[in-house]
Amino acid sequence: MIIKNRNLNLKQIAESGQTFRWYPHSEGYVIVANHEVIYARQLEDGIEIDSEDPYWLDYFDLERDYQDIINHYKGKDVFLDEAMAYGWGVRILKQDPFEIIVSFIISANNNIKRITSAMEKISHYGTYLKTIEGKDYYDFPSPEDLIQVTVDDYRLCGLGYRDKYLHQLIQDITSGNIDPYAIKDLSDKELKETLLRLKGVGEKVANCIVLFGYDRSDGFPIDTWIKKVLDKKYGVTKNETDFIKNYFDYYPGIIQQYLFFYGRFIKI
Repeated sequence: MIIKNRNLNLKQIAESGQTFRWYPHSEGYVIVANHEVIYARQLEDGIEIDSEDPYWLDYFDLERDYQDIINHYKGKDVFLDEAMAYGWGVRILKQDPFEIIVSFIISANNNIKRITSAMEKISHYGTYLKTIEGKDYYDFPSPEDLIQVTVDDYRLCGLGYRDKYLHQLIQDITSGNIDPYAIKDLSDKELKETLLRLKGVGEKVANCIVLFGYDRSDGFPIDTWIKKVLDKKYGVTKNETDFIKNYFDYYPGIIQQYLFFYGRFIKI
């Protein structure tokens, strides 16, 4: 399938800190999602993937006009213009909520390399899907697949102190205390409050989960990179949430991705 869209760049998405099961391969990426393993490569005006499943159109958020968002903010300030121009191909992927909750519990005080490694090790508890050039790929395990996994097992996956948080998450889900799929129908406020009750989920992680797992574009994670951007480029060191709400009033979560991506790759 060829997906034509000029605001779609695989490398930028892969490096934007929102997904941890994209693997560089040949001229593109092996992507594991939707119980499937696909290969995607960049084209001049879009991408090509080796699947005809319409799921991938939704996965890449093709119904949203990112150029419209860029045009809305264009000229608002020089740094934002630079960030949008630099990250023109970043998009918010529509990913599995359970996988995203696990990913971002692991992400707390962690780096992308270690998160990716831990997620790959945990995926081995899932169903085998495919081997490509000697590398095995697995479906991400369900909560039921993980019910017998111990805290020590998670520690061996490289989770560190987060091992007990993931273990508790699985207990909460399998006991019926929370359903990561049913809560998608909650209001923004209720959804965030529900996530904040989970062990290992604070404000930043909750915002990551609502943005990347539940398509709530008001989610605006404030991490080290964003704090630096807000301080150095906007003079904001406190009441960040109020500033974000007032200044980035249109799809703020997508703007966060432009700022995050640009902020990581330049010296501020």
